[in-house]
Amino acid sequence: MNILIKNSILTGVIQAPASKSYEQRILAAALLSRQECQIENFGSSDDVIAARNIISVLGSNCKIENDTLLIVPVSTTNQEFLFCGESALCARLFTPLACIFKNHFTLTGELSLLKRPVAADFGVLKQMGCEFDSDEDKLPVSFSRTNIKSGQYFLDGSKSSQFISGLIMALPLVPGNSVLTVKNPVSINYIWMTIQVLQTAGIEIKHYFSLHNELNIEIAENQTYKAGKYVIEGDWSGAAFILVIAAVCGGAGVKGLSPDSLQADKDILKVFDLSGVNYHWQNDVLFTEKSEIKAFDFDATNCPDLIPALVILAAFAEGKSYIGGIKRLSSKESPRAQVLQNELAKAGVSILIDDDTMTVIGKCEIKTAKLCSHSDHRMAMAFVSLGLISDVDIIVEDTECVSKSWSEFFDTLSGAGANLSEI
Repeated sequence: MNILIKNSILTGVIQAPASKSYEQRILAAALLSRQECQIENFGSSDDVIAARNIISVLGSNCKIENDTLLIVPVSTTNQEFLFCGESALCARLFTPLACIFKNHFTLTGELSLLKRPVAADFGVLKQMGCEFDSDEDKLPVSFSRTNIKSGQYFLDGSKSSQFISGLIMALPLVPGNSVLTVKNPVSINYIWMTIQVLQTAGIEIKHYFSLHNELNIEIAENQTYKAGKYVIEGDWSGAAFILVIAAVCGGAGVKGLSPDSLQADKDILKVFDLSGVNYHWQNDVLFTEKSEIKAFDFDATNCPDLIPALVILAAFAEGKSYIGGIKRLSSKESPRAQVLQNELAKAGVSILIDDDTMTVIGKCEIKTAKLCSHSDHRMAMAFVSLGLISDVDIIVEDTECVSKSWSEFFDTLSGAGANLSEI
């Protein structure tokens, strides 16, 4: 589906989508509790649907009653395929859990996920007693014998924290105490999110940094997940695009976000402070106001999903903005740094890439252009944001991909006054 976007000022208050990062972790905790759990403010993105399908295979039924998602324990199915859709978090998070529930299974997915080396992190499972095969660390991955043994394990956290989160969730159920030592941890907030969910579910986790800046996580044996009632907080990753649009044009606010959130993409507020964007909370709604945007210098290593929104903000800033941490973009749904550079160049936005830093030249003259999302939800959202802000028409191709994280994205924008039309 191709969308024509015209300059628009969004109005009213927009509900942030549910955080899929939190919801997938909570679905995992509900599965591990083996008791009935309730989830409110749940989402409908492709990624969380994939997570629900996985826990249904592993022994939990999901059903909706009166705007509440009920997770009810059932028998583990005989199905041996765990289908992750395009969700790398599903693949990395649920693999250690599946090793507890099943002796044999195949982890698979579709589209861009099949091109990503998500199994590169799985090597430590062989130390734990698992046997599996994959081709160049890509899906599908076939597990022929599974076991999760306690012990002390050393992990490289420089590329992703998602598999580490899966281990943190699985090891409390295993006999024997465990210690995970994570070298070069990135996206550390996502590990804190996992630990927060575990603590809510009654699991005790100790963590501390060594003198060498290694993260040590101590996990006691034979713990029990308790049943819980969870409310999913709003997603800062998706909301960042709305906040950026309003920072340039004025208009709408966003509700459903937690000012105390552990989500890494709450760092959009740090960027607003650096760039002079005016924002304020009014009750539970966050408003950004039309501002004179200054160039900024920000390291996004720990919040790489924020980079597409930051690039759009920088395109309308006065001067050159520097965004670090772009190496983290190389194994996403698309090679995002290059896609941003090449596609936005069609619209007149100049971006330079030097090793781990992206330089965005602000206040370029935006030109009418047709931009391809490369089937990447965050690219599509970024390019749509550009179109709403710009004085010229922008066409974005292949926009169905937004359903990966925000299935109601276009309906939400249209309801707030966005001038969008399918072509």
